[in-house]
Amino acid sequence: MPHEASERLLEAIDALEDLARELTPGQAADDFDAAVLQTFWREWPHASVWAGTLWRQLNRDLERPATALAENGLDETGGVG
Repeated sequence: MPHEASERLLEAIDALEDLARELTPGQAADDFDAAVLQTFWREWPHASVWAGTLWRQLNRDLERPATALAENGLDETGGVG
């Protein structure tokens, strides 16, 4: 499931980026039919909050300095077992 979800997110981002390169928001508002615009208006706030929350989580994670993992018993001793 995680791999499938990752692929779906990448596909959605690619599709939205492609659309944003093809149409300005004004063109989209003029060109899309009313049902599509109403669906976008209804669904986008939830998707936007979800994406914004994910972005902030990743941003916080990336702001922290990297730390070495303390893994007891995994140090090399140089000897033969």
